[in-house]
Amino acid sequence: MTSLLFRIGFFAVAFIYITFQATWSSATRCKHEVPPVSSVITRVAVYSKRRFLRQLSPSSLRIHVHYDESIRLLSDFDEIKRCRYIKNGSHILSGNQGHGLKDTDFILYIASLPTARCHTGKVLGYAAHCQLASQTDRPIAGYINFCPNTLGSRVSDRVRSLFVTKHELLHALGFSSSLFAMYRDHQNRPLTPRDPTTQLPALGLAKIGSHAVYQWSDKVVRVVERRWMSAYGNHTKLAHIVVTPTVLQVARKFFDCPTLDGVELEDQDEVGVFLTHWEKRLLENELMTATYTNSYRVSPITLAMMEDTGWYLANYTMSHDFSWGGGLGCSFAMASCLEYMLERRQMGRQINPFCQQIQPPLHRTEDAGVQVSCTPDGVSYGFCNLIHHPKPLPREYVYFVQGPQSFKTSSFQEPELASGFGTDREKPLDTVGGKIALANYCPYYQEIEWERKWDEPTINTHCHTLNNYKEPKNNFRLEQFTPKSICVQHLPRWRLRNNKQVFGSPVEGAGCYSFRCSIIEGGLVIELAGGIALPCVVPGSTVRVKACLKSQGLSIDGQLVCPECSLFCDPRECPLHMRNFSQLHSSLRKFTRAHTISYRPRHYSLPTEAYSMHNQTAISPRPWDRAVNLVQPQEIVPDFCPSSSSTPSLIVIPQSLRFVILISVHLFSFFLS
Repeated sequence: MTSLLFRIGFFAVAFIYITFQATWSSATRCKHEVPPVSSVITRVAVYSKRRFLRQLSPSSLRIHVHYDESIRLLSDFDEIKRCRYIKNGSHILSGNQGHGLKDTDFILYIASLPTARCHTGKVLGYAAHCQLASQTDRPIAGYINFCPNTLGSRVSDRVRSLFVTKHELLHALGFSSSLFAMYRDHQNRPLTPRDPTTQLPALGLAKIGSHAVYQWSDKVVRVVERRWMSAYGNHTKLAHIVVTPTVLQVARKFFDCPTLDGVELEDQDEVGVFLTHWEKRLLENELMTATYTNSYRVSPITLAMMEDTGWYLANYTMSHDFSWGGGLGCSFAMASCLEYMLERRQMGRQINPFCQQIQPPLHRTEDAGVQVSCTPDGVSYGFCNLIHHPKPLPREYVYFVQGPQSFKTSSFQEPELASGFGTDREKPLDTVGGKIALANYCPYYQEIEWERKWDEPTINTHCHTLNNYKEPKNNFRLEQFTPKSICVQHLPRWRLRNNKQVFGSPVEGAGCYSFRCSIIEGGLVIELAGGIALPCVVPGSTVRVKACLKSQGLSIDGQLVCPECSLFCDPRECPLHMRNFSQLHSSLRKFTRAHTISYRPRHYSLPTEAYSMHNQTAISPRPWDRAVNLVQPQEIVPDFCPSSSSTPSLIVIPQSLRFVILISVHLFSFFLS
């Protein structure tokens, strides 16, 4: 029996926190259940007095959770009204009248059944609404079915499980193409015209996958033409954009694009994905995109979408620190990733959040190692997911061309960005593109995970995940995984040395470290394993890292790139001359805070699910304190190892580890409904 523990409260309606004990194994997915018109009961009576009182005093959304053995055939519950079904276009009543549920706004039926849908494409689960209230069309009942064949028990999967649960719940509450025609304005007026007789949407039906849904008006979602640049020149691309007023207001401010005409919905024509998620290219790790590839965030844009249903008020102070695309302008929000990257290059800036670093072949990693970089949210690192696809990509999604020296020498080179003019002098690389099709094959740094033995937890590159702790003797980048760790970039050529040889680090480019803020010490101080602390005074400058792994006899020699102090510390803890240090002067991107409230420093609190370990004592040391205590001072010490250190017989371990990492690391993505 799957165990669920719910803590309700935060959608004030902003969101619902759910601690979910069951987890999913990797390589699984789910697709949105678009309910056919005939399966949704509309115009369910909700007493006017109750609706009026709820409007007077907005509070957290009250959800009643019912664990049911069936999704389609419900038993007779005391709370259910008389059943209503549609026959010849009319509603027919049957059964007995129930007593209803007190203090409830939404009934969520949960099951874990091995349905036929669970056996198609390794579906994680699916959800939908099934009843709508009269006079408002707000969903008042829905269901989620979790596919039991994909449920696992690994602690490291809890965050992913929590993501899927929240994601599916928002679909049932309103984020669904099958509900667009039901949206209302803030005065409860339908945004889509209604039939005066049935009070149902009057614009006919639209085909979504195998089901028909009510057609929405262009006050909700509109089709526009976008100019789309690729290696073959300019194309015209149709985009479905959300144009509701709050979404527009929030998105224009978030992207820093005053002329933004709407936020794109997913354009990949897959059942359960098309038009019912945000476009992956624009909002990569947002909760309501269609794949899970990085640690998720709830953005203010999704909260604005829920508010524009006409059924909820969003508490924007509870949105997450979401940085993907924040402040990057209209070319990012409205153009192809190639056009955006070319514009950034012309301005002399980095092309974040995209990338063009293709991983070297296996035989080349002895020189370069596995190349990683911080993800845009700054709390994990990953590969640039630019790969060679087995088949040519659609022409509009080809962004790279062959460089003048590519494939002519033995040196490994990155592909070059196309000019966008489609000239004969350029040779498009038709099979080179980002791994994720839903992101229009735009490449970006994608969080990764390492597979381990079956009885060991999977580890990943998220800086807050305590299970990622490394044994001191194998901690070649001196990383620290704690609730307040951040990702910090490295300069290339992080080296490990003994008396006779020099080795490359198995993973190069970035690492996870804790930090502290101290104006006395120069502002931001990066804390490495072994008690090493490095002040970072000037953003974008480098600081030298020197340490010794005594048991390995290895000296560590590398350089960290300093982040900006004000990203993580109260400005009063930063040097006065650096308090207004802008992105124009820094080689780093600024991590955009998600919501528009007065400044507050970031506080990194451990998620509740991290404490939900079995067999815990009532009072015990914090897990990250135990990890820190394991790093004995005699194992990792500052400065290089003395020249008299003995050479260990297993000095080739770094190269061996590099090979193991390459064959076991995979970029992961999960399709979501």
